[in-house]
Amino acid sequence: MEPTFDKFQIKVFFMKRKGLFIAFDNLTYNPNIINDTKPSEVNGLEKKIFYQINTFKKYGFEMFFYNPYLNRNSLIEKITRRLPFHFLEKWDFDFSAINSFSFIYIRKPWFMDGDLIFTLKKIRKIAPSIKIFLEIPTYPYDHEGKDFKMLPLKIKDKLWRKYLFKYVDRIITYSDDDYIFDIKTIKVSNAIDYELVKRKKILNSIDNSFNMIAVSSLYYWHGYDRAIEGLKNYYEGTHSKEVNLYIVGTGPEFVKYEKLIKEYDLENHVFLTGYKSGSALDDLYDKCIIGLDSMGRHRSGVSFNSSLKGKEYCAKGLIIVSGVKTELDLDGEFNYYIRVPADETPVDFVSVVEKVDNYLSSENIFDIQTKIMEYSKNKFDYEVALEPVKKYIDNI
Repeated sequence: MEPTFDKFQIKVFFMKRKGLFIAFDNLTYNPNIINDTKPSEVNGLEKKIFYQINTFKKYGFEMFFYNPYLNRNSLIEKITRRLPFHFLEKWDFDFSAINSFSFIYIRKPWFMDGDLIFTLKKIRKIAPSIKIFLEIPTYPYDHEGKDFKMLPLKIKDKLWRKYLFKYVDRIITYSDDDYIFDIKTIKVSNAIDYELVKRKKILNSIDNSFNMIAVSSLYYWHGYDRAIEGLKNYYEGTHSKEVNLYIVGTGPEFVKYEKLIKEYDLENHVFLTGYKSGSALDDLYDKCIIGLDSMGRHRSGVSFNSSLKGKEYCAKGLIIVSGVKTELDLDGEFNYYIRVPADETPVDFVSVVEKVDNYLSSENIFDIQTKIMEYSKNKFDYEVALEPVKKYIDNI
C-alpha cells in the first residue's frame, strides 16, 4: 500500500525544507556576486558561500543567511573579542523562528568562543531536533596563525571548542578524519562551479617545454620555495625538457620567492606574476599542462588536504603535482596525479618530467586534458560534493 500523508503532514514537510546558513567575520551572502561583481573584487570565501547556498537551493531547500557580526564590527568590539570571556551581548536574530528550519549550516568562525557555544545551547533548547552542521575548512588548524597576536585567539578557541560536541550533530570536513572534537564527521571534497572555471582552450600539442602554474595567496604552507629549490637542482643537472613555473598571486612569501629566484638565476624559468584574474589568468592556464598544489601543508600540521585550487586545476585539465595527500590518492580511477614527499626536500623535477613524459608517450595532450576535465565535472561540481550532507538531511 502506498504511504499517505494528510494535509498537516504535507504542510509540516514543506515548512521544514528550510536551511539557515551562518557565517562570521565580514562575510556576507551576495546572490548576484558572480554576475554583478568584477573578478578582481570577488571575495573567494563569499563566492564559496554563494555556491553552497545555491546548491542547497537546487536541492529544494529555502535558504536564509545570517552573520551576527555584521552590525557589531567596530574596532573596539574586534579588540574585546580577543578577551577570553567576552561575548557579544546578543545576536540580533529571531530565535522564535528556529523551529521552522530543518538544519543550520555554520561556517567555522575565525576562532571558537563562548558567544557561539551559548547560542548553540539556546538553539538546542528551543529546537532539540534541529540538525546543526559545523564546517571546518582546514583541520587541524592550530598551526596556521604564527603571529604572537594570534595567541589569545588560539587559547580562546581551545577553551570553547571542547563544548561543541554537546550541540553539533556533524562536522563537515575536507580532511580524512572520522571524528573532530569528538563529533562524527561528514567528509566532503572542496567543490567548484565547473562551467565557470573550466579551461577555455585545450592544447592540441606541446613543444619541448613543460609549463606549470601555482595559484595561491602565498602563505608558508603553500611551500613553493620547495619548487623553486627543485628547479635550481633540475637546471644544475642533466635535463631533457625546459620546465617553467608561473606563480600567480601575492602574499607573505612573495619577497622570499623573489629573492630565491634571483639567487638561483631562475628569472627565465620562474615567473612571479602577482595577482591575475579573468582573461589574464585564463591565458596563463592555457599555456600550462601541470598545476602545483600545496607543497608545504606539513608545515601547518595538515596531512590530508582537499584544496579548492586542486579542484580548479582539474577543471582546467592540468596534471596535478601535490605535496600532501588528497582525495586523488584514494581514487584509482585518476591517473594524472603525481605525489611528492610531504617534507622539506626540494621537488624532484627529473622524476616529475619523467612521469609526464610517460603520460604523453601513450596519449596526446588533448585527450589527457579532456579526460581530466570530465573527471572534474563528475567528481567536484558543487551538487556532487555536497551530496553527503543532503543525504544526511533527507534522512532526518
